[in-house]
Amino acid sequence: MGKTCFKQHAKFWMTICFVGVLAGCFEEDSAEATEKPARPVLSMIVGDTERFRTDSYPGRAEAVREVNLSFEVSGRMITRPVDVGSTVRSGEILGSLDPEPYVARIRTIEGEQASLQAALSNATTELERREKLLENDFVSQANVDDQIMVVDAAKAKIEATEGLLDAARLNLNYTELKAPFDGIVSEVFADNFQNVVAKQPVMRILDTSQIEMEIGVPEALIGLAPFVEEISVTFSSLPNLEVPAEISRIGSEASLSTRTYPVTIVMDQPDEAKIQPGMAGKATARVRLPENWAKTGVEIPSAAVFSPDGENAGNTFVWLIDEASNTVSPKSVEVISIGGRGLVVQGLDAGDRIVTAGVNVITEGQKVRVEAP
Repeated sequence: MGKTCFKQHAKFWMTICFVGVLAGCFEEDSAEATEKPARPVLSMIVGDTERFRTDSYPGRAEAVREVNLSFEVSGRMITRPVDVGSTVRSGEILGSLDPEPYVARIRTIEGEQASLQAALSNATTELERREKLLENDFVSQANVDDQIMVVDAAKAKIEATEGLLDAARLNLNYTELKAPFDGIVSEVFADNFQNVVAKQPVMRILDTSQIEMEIGVPEALIGLAPFVEEISVTFSSLPNLEVPAEISRIGSEASLSTRTYPVTIVMDQPDEAKIQPGMAGKATARVRLPENWAKTGVEIPSAAVFSPDGENAGNTFVWLIDEASNTVSPKSVEVISIGGRGLVVQGLDAGDRIVTAGVNVITEGQKVRVEAP
C-alpha cells in the first residue's frame, strides 16, 4: 500500500516537471516567433559628396539642336544642293520647289488688282461728277450717296487683293528651304523632281557645335545638384579624352522605375576630336558644399519626412539609421521651404543616413536592412 502511494506520488511530480519544461520551451519559441525581422528600407546619406564623386552616370551624346526641315508649301522639288554629311550655314538654301505656279498666282492677283484699280478710278471720277451736279441741284443727295458706296466697295476689293498678293508672295518665298542654323545634314527624305507636300519632312539637320547628354541622378543625390562644381565626360570611342560639361537643366519628376531624375548636361566640342551624336559616354561630377549648407537647409525627398500626430505640420521628423546597430530613431527637422524635387529642411548633418520611403510604417528602435540604392 505504502509503495503504491509512493510510486503514484513520484509519477505526479515527474508529470508536473515535464509540463513545466514544455511550457518553458513554448515560451522561448513564442518569443523567437514574435521577434520582427529587419525591415528593408530605402535610404540616403545626407550631403553624400563622396558618392556623387565616385559614381558615374551613363548617357548618350545628342546634338544640342536638331530639327526636321520641311517646305511650308507643296510642289515639285527641283534643287537639293546638299546631301547627308553636308555642312551648312544659317540662311543657306538647302532646296527649292518649282516657283512657276506661285509666280503665276502672283501675276493673276496683280492683274485682278490692276482691273480693280481702273474700276476705282472710274468710280471716283463719276463721284466727282455727281458731286458737282449736286452743287447745282441737278442730282439728288441719294444719287451721290449711291456712288460713294460704289467707290467704297471698289476700295474694299483692292484691300482684299492686297492681302491675297501678300500671301502669294510669301508662298513664293516658301519655295526655298533655308537652314535655320549652322549644322550638318544627318538625313534626307526627298530627292530632286519629287513632289512634296507642305510640312512633309525633307531633311534633318543637327547643330553639333555643342553636345547634350541626359543622365539619371538618383533621388538621394539630386539635392546636391546645385552644388556641383565640376563635371567631366568620357566617351568609350574617344579614349584618354575628358570633356568638361555643365548642367543645362534638371527634370522635376523622378522615373518611377529607376527613381532617378533626368539631368541634361551640355559640353562644347573639344579641339582634339569631334563628338558625334549617338556616342556612349559617362559623366562624373565633383560637389563642394558651402560652409553654411546645413543652416540654409538641405533638400531631401518629401517621402522621408513624417509627422507623428499627423495634425501638427510643424512637428516633423525623419528616421535616422544607426549603421552600427541597424536600428532607427526619430530626428527632428524643420521644413523651411518646398524645393523643386523635395523639401528643404534644417536639422540634418552631412553624413546622416535617413530613411527615404515607407516612414509611416516604421517604429522607433526597429531593426532595418538598408537596400542598395
